[in-house]
Amino acid sequence: MVRIFLPLILATQVFAASGGMASQAKKYFAQGRYEAAYNQYSLALKEARKEADLVAEGRILISMATLASHAMQYEDAKKLLDMVRVDVLDEKSKDSFYKAYMEFYNLQGKYREAFDIANKHSSKKQSAAFSGEAAVAAAGSRNSSEAEAYLKKINKKDSPGQLAYYNAKVADLNGENPRELYENALRISTSKKRFFVSGIILLRLAEITGNKDYAARSAAVFKELGLAEPFQKAEGAAK
Repeated sequence: MVRIFLPLILATQVFAASGGMASQAKKYFAQGRYEAAYNQYSLALKEARKEADLVAEGRILISMATLASHAMQYEDAKKLLDMVRVDVLDEKSKDSFYKAYMEFYNLQGKYREAFDIANKHSSKKQSAAFSGEAAVAAAGSRNSSEAEAYLKKINKKDSPGQLAYYNAKVADLNGENPRELYENALRISTSKKRFFVSGIILLRLAEITGNKDYAARSAAVFKELGLAEPFQKAEGAAK
């Protein structure tokens, strides 16, 4: 199983600005190529630092931290987040930063910490992803009314997949039966090729239903993504 923090092999020289490199890394991420995305972001980070572009550097660090969180390499994710100069970021980048920080905590079940971020940094123009992670943090902190309020900020027309996923997560944390909601979210994440979300949903469905086929499918997803720790967790649930 490939881990995403292997020593970088820089045999090929890349002559491009940090923005172009980061754009390519984003494409790798969308394709589920985590190691390639992380390595490409590392190249982009070096370029951004040569350019003395703190905003670009911050955006790249946020993306790298998200990859690390998904890989369950939380110490590395925290170090990356702590390197971001939040004070120089534009509003959209700040939204991405706080969303990434909430996801970092939510994935570990540290909902109170994530909820504190939501309380301090919510805004009228927050993204669907920010609202969704805030809703999960609120539900996990036993603030169901606030969780519902955050969910209502997600536009169903613009972000149907995110709304479906976060609806399921909130229902789950509220102690409701979320199976149908997760299955609906899985259909959307599969069609939209949101690979990591599909893997997470499949693993949770395995835990809810006791159906090891869900766990085996989750393990297959994480194996293809090259995420060792999530793969091992899903593989263990499949036995």
